[in-house]
Amino acid sequence: MNLAERLLASPQLTRLHTELRQLQRRFDERTPRERLAIIAVGLVTALSLGDALWISPGMAALQAARQRAQAAQGQRQNAMADLERLQTVASAQGQQLQSELKTWRHKVREGDAALRQHQDTLVGPDAMVQLLDHVLARHGGLRVRAMRSLGRTDLLATTTQATGSTSGVLAAAAASAAQPLTGAAPGGAPTLYRHGVEITLEGSFGDLLSYLRTLESMPQHVLWGGLQLKTVQHPNTQMTLRLYTLSRDRHWMEI
Repeated sequence: MNLAERLLASPQLTRLHTELRQLQRRFDERTPRERLAIIAVGLVTALSLGDALWISPGMAALQAARQRAQAAQGQRQNAMADLERLQTVASAQGQQLQSELKTWRHKVREGDAALRQHQDTLVGPDAMVQLLDHVLARHGGLRVRAMRSLGRTDLLATTTQATGSTSGVLAAAAASAAQPLTGAAPGGAPTLYRHGVEITLEGSFGDLLSYLRTLESMPQHVLWGGLQLKTVQHPNTQMTLRLYTLSRDRHWMEI
């Protein structure tokens, strides 16, 4: 006996089959209206079970998926709006920076022209000592007690270090604008050197005053950095004078 025959011969299946026949017989004994009512109740029950087991959970899952999709779409739209805003801000900042660079280059060119014009009125660093000797030769009553070089100072380099990193863009613009100039450093940055000398003279106050007036009246000027007077023994007075000149040239005649 195979498995199907065993199942058909089992008491449980036989009893179930008997109960189904009895239910069918009872259903057949019903009036047509009662049959329709039973069928309707069965359909409602089946639909209720289907709704509870499949339809309602499916609809809830679909609604949740739609909400997630709407939320994702909203996030995407917000991200796109933020991206467009950032692009607008970056474009405006770039245009402002370009305008500032253009203005700075113009100022650098103007400043360079003014510096060249002023530099032409100053004594060159290599002629500073000869100028002092020339003026001193016209005042024989004065004696040189000391003379020393103050070396050179890169004024633009000092300014760049003082301004810090916030002016790095403008410093780069200045370097770019000044690259064609002869005073540019090897790296391309503009340079302006201050060369100085300190001289100590001794003589009468009148001779010292005359010496200063002669320096002031020279066609090639020098810049005054400091003056100190000290009485040694009347009528002699010692005067320590610091003089400077500006140049794009690093060369300086050391004393």
